[in-house]
Amino acid sequence: MSEAKNRVENNEKAVRFQEFLMENNINVFSTESMDDDYATVLFRSRIEARGQILPMAILIDTSIFTVIRTQIISGLPEDKMSRIKVYLNDLNARYKSFKYYVHEDGKVYLDICLPFVDETFDSKMIQLMLSVLVQHLEAVYDDFMAQVWGK
Repeated sequence: MSEAKNRVENNEKAVRFQEFLMENNINVFSTESMDDDYATVLFRSRIEARGQILPMAILIDTSIFTVIRTQIISGLPEDKMSRIKVYLNDLNARYKSFKYYVHEDGKVYLDICLPFVDETFDSKMIQLMLSVLVQHLEAVYDDFMAQVWGK
């Protein structure tokens, strides 16, 4: 991979977020630049909900969308798939900021999508939504896992 393809500097919003992290002494993220048409930069970390550590990444690219993606579980049992999809659709209908989905590999993700053009990009809003995300997961995680491992 060439150096140009592996640099945060190719993405103005990612540069601003990285500067925000440095200015606020937030050092819980690793950074990975993707080799794609949108100069995507992944800021990887983890969040804790109900004692579980969940992988989380903030995907900042040159499109209008910034996504906070959390992996809720990996390897959803095939026999639970249809029931969990119904449950996730109910969560999606109840919580307008959060969108749950099952990837084809059985991983369940929760996305928060925030629209920002370069001029309106707001690192503090991302930080706020991370707090909202943790509060949400604290509220629903036990029930979610009961659905996964229940009857």
